[in-house]
Amino acid sequence: MNNRDLKIFLAVAERLNYTRAGEDVHLSQSGVSVRVRELERELGVKLFEQLGKKVALTDAGRLLEPYARRVVAAVDDARQAIEEFRGLERGRVRIGASTTPGMYLVPRIIAEFKRRYPKIEVTLKINDTRGVEEDVLRNEYDFGFVGGHLIGGDDVVVTAWHTDELLLIVAPNHALAHHRAINLRQIANEQFIFRERGSATQAVVESTLHKANLHLEAVIELGNPEAIKQGVQSGLGIAFISQFAIETERRAKTLVALKVKNLKITRELRIVYRKDKHLPRAAVEFIKLAQQHSSIKRMP
Repeated sequence: MNNRDLKIFLAVAERLNYTRAGEDVHLSQSGVSVRVRELERELGVKLFEQLGKKVALTDAGRLLEPYARRVVAAVDDARQAIEEFRGLERGRVRIGASTTPGMYLVPRIIAEFKRRYPKIEVTLKINDTRGVEEDVLRNEYDFGFVGGHLIGGDDVVVTAWHTDELLLIVAPNHALAHHRAINLRQIANEQFIFRERGSATQAVVESTLHKANLHLEAVIELGNPEAIKQGVQSGLGIAFISQFAIETERRAKTLVALKVKNLKITRELRIVYRKDKHLPRAAVEFIKLAQQHSSIKRMP
């Protein structure tokens, strides 16, 4: 077995499709098939089986998968350790981020980091909180910035980073826009725009409203804050959204943020990484820089 073949195996195991796996590892569909067959020949077992038009892991494939992930992660960590030994003239940082930190906070830190370390490659991918945490566990990212912590277990280190408040926003021409503060009864019959399932924003909104015995009508679910802001501005409904997402609109007065009496929705934005992960020096420096911009002064 070699590391390349294990990466190809893991790509097929995740995609369950040879063509899509090939796109991930930059091989043709036939090239992926050849490498998988060679790995199966070496191990003396079938790793995948064809079920109609679908590909599925065999029992042997499922047995191999966690070992393959550990081997690939260990090799990646070894390479990063060598890059660290060479100093910060080379290297990379792989970051995952949920929507709010990924769109409104992390890009600022990347810009400052690149000014300090221009030769370090930085990649940022945005997903919902659950997706980021799952990819951190799969070693797809060195670490992640998330709007909560949805996956249980002791496999990740979780560090508080920012305190975020979710504010109720309405369009400037909305009937509630001219109130300084409103009560829960005034929003009970409003139509709301919510985030999608898997979003930490939506999870904390639902939890807080449930405790307040408030059940709101969702007119639509949207996948990111920019779409929600557009929906509110167009009169589609009102919404709870991160304070970090509406700084520009509040200054421009294109959205109005309202205080709801006896209702305050807050959450912690957090940094997460695998407990057994060797963080390369570039990643450690990035986290230190992020913590310098933290509203919660605590190092991981």
